[in-house]
Amino acid sequence: MKQAHTGFFLQSNSLQPSALLRNSARDVGLPSIGVAAAGPAERADIFEAWLESGRAAGLDYLRRHAALRRDPRALFPPARSLVVAALPYPVNPDPGAGGFAMLARGRDYHLLLRDRLGALARRLAVDMPGLRWRVCVDSAPLAERGWAVRAGLGWIGRQGQLVHPEYGAAVVLGTLLLNVELPADTSLVSRCGDCRRCLDACPTGALAGDGTLDCRRCLSYLSIEHKAADFEPADAARVGARQAWFGCDRCTAVCPWNRAPPEAIPAEFLPSPPPSAAALLELDESGFAARFAGTTVLRTGLARLRRNVRAGSISKE
Repeated sequence: MKQAHTGFFLQSNSLQPSALLRNSARDVGLPSIGVAAAGPAERADIFEAWLESGRAAGLDYLRRHAALRRDPRALFPPARSLVVAALPYPVNPDPGAGGFAMLARGRDYHLLLRDRLGALARRLAVDMPGLRWRVCVDSAPLAERGWAVRAGLGWIGRQGQLVHPEYGAAVVLGTLLLNVELPADTSLVSRCGDCRRCLDACPTGALAGDGTLDCRRCLSYLSIEHKAADFEPADAARVGARQAWFGCDRCTAVCPWNRAPPEAIPAEFLPSPPPSAAALLELDESGFAARFAGTTVLRTGLARLRRNVRAGSISKE
């Protein structure tokens, strides 16, 4: 059966391309996907104005690759469709405790999403000869949240995160760029109404309320991305007073849309108990690598993790 949109032939499957895609996605553990047609990204000018404002702080890689974010075909020239996948992770029942955001307590979501998106592409390729693809999970210069909106997976909340109508704000995203044209899904309008829970939950006033934030005040930025060996006093106070050893999920944890059924959350994302401050300060490099193997914490490194923990001691002096 010839695919009307792609010119490819389905080898042994009578399903239409959309049904084949969604069935295959469920089979590889991606039950919530959406499709958008490749083209210029929306809100690129707003993003670039945000960069120019200085609120991106030390995220220099965003500036270096800003032009690539304007169109996914700059990353993958044959792209005609974007398949965006959303996976929920557990909501932190006490986002002010434990030192680690929930995404840091389970397996690195980059690895899981890359594995599942790659498996999806390989499965589709069996029935779509000539299929080409690129997997993008966070590290590629792609406006993932914007494309998730265009793919009908949710809307952007006031805290700047995608809000999924079934999973809420506690979701991670990955994208599969394909060289085939697939029927696009319909975007959703915001359902936040007059809710301000995320804004009120931010302990440092980092959220602007329009979907943007000031990284210079954000606990996630300061504890994960900020590369200085030591904090300035104001930053040490922000990080230390909230025990933000790695990340912060206060603004996502309070979203009233958080209602993902337990069976939808991958077992790999289930959290392990966080270590104490004393245990963290006693780690050497080999102990750090063993304790946080397969998690996002590895990217920060032991020296910066110790810096974050020490900020808590300084803030109590």
